[in-house]
Amino acid sequence: MKKSKKQTILIIVLAIIVITLGIVLFIKKGIPLNSNSSVVTESYSYLGNNDLQKCGGLVTYSKDEVTNKNLSEETKICLAYNKVNKDDIEEVKIDKTKKENICKLDDELIFATDNYEDKICTLTKLNKDKVNNEYKNMFGSDISEYKQFQYDGATICYVKDDAYYCGLSETFTYSIGAEPHTYRAIKDAYKKGDELIIYDYFLKVINDECFTSYMDTTKNDKCSTNYSELTNKDMTYKFLKKNGTLYKHTFKKDGKSYYWVSSKPVN
Repeated sequence: MKKSKKQTILIIVLAIIVITLGIVLFIKKGIPLNSNSSVVTESYSYLGNNDLQKCGGLVTYSKDEVTNKNLSEETKICLAYNKVNKDDIEEVKIDKTKKENICKLDDELIFATDNYEDKICTLTKLNKDKVNNEYKNMFGSDISEYKQFQYDGATICYVKDDAYYCGLSETFTYSIGAEPHTYRAIKDAYKKGDELIIYDYFLKVINDECFTSYMDTTKNDKCSTNYSELTNKDMTYKFLKKNGTLYKHTFKKDGKSYYWVSSKPVN
């Protein structure tokens, strides 16, 4: 009888410990969310650009904390531009013969000629309010000053009146050497008060060498050794978890959605 009573007490104590740990975890991390839910996937899409040629690539993955405040305004506008529905972008044809044989909107907005043999050069036009709408969704405020930005190595975008016009830049930026491969995978996501927190694993690989972040050149030697032994270089979640850098991304609630606040590696 005494033995049975001791077992009951032990079970109760263990249950209390488990419940207490659960409460502590809940208070510390928040309410767990489904990583595939729309609110998580939409917020996650704000973390830089998967097309590494555009807007600087995955700019929120750095060795130091990147915030809404220290990310350049040009980069933020570029990221917002890239989120706009492409159906909202229209083509604009310019007759160079009427513009001193130069591809330009006016004397200040000059683009490189996309086809020297043709009389017509082509630009794209997008209403800047569309860009501002995406900017507000992503960063929680309106654009304070509409600035020109470099969309990719060959394309520059200028603002004129109520629209952004994009075309070939007069100076091009070329990448020398192998292009990086980047891998990301969400670990988990939590809702805590008015914040959404997403944890993910990140890895950048160039010529079979691993790096701890996208924006910097700190090597991950342990990963490089393991990556060279990876069959057919097929990335797996298990490999990312073991060798990648864990990042914490924080978002703030605004109505029914969340805007990005900061990203940093977790030591």
